[in-house]
Amino acid sequence: MYYNPYPYFVYSNHYPPWIMSNHSPSSPFLGYLAMPTNPTNTSPFPPVDTHKLKSSAKRIQTIMQQAQLLTDKIDGSEQFAHDLMNAAQLSNKTEVDTLIASTGITIKFETKYSPDNIRILFTESGCCRLTLILNW
Repeated sequence: MYYNPYPYFVYSNHYPPWIMSNHSPSSPFLGYLAMPTNPTNTSPFPPVDTHKLKSSAKRIQTIMQQAQLLTDKIDGSEQFAHDLMNAAQLSNKTEVDTLIASTGITIKFETKYSPDNIRILFTESGCCRLTLILNW
């Protein structure tokens, strides 16, 4: 059933008098709701289980450490930053991936680049992903 958080109100003069005479709502507004609402507030979603969320949060920390290796290398080495940007602008995917892997990254990553930026998508065995976008 569709739940509308903004119900339509229909006033009693739209109904025949014999319907309204048999209807005695407990609240003055409940009798005028044209859309049914869910008074029990039961969720259509399964019960909350934080196990997978907590596991993903723990594993994303590893991905963030791997991304930190790359950003530290770019920040700390003018030559590395030049080589990475040059290889990306020349669309040399093999060289870009080799340079990124040379920073010590051990997890799976995927690179995409444009004239404006480089995007590195770090993935940890299907649980979580981190996209790092660096502009130039």
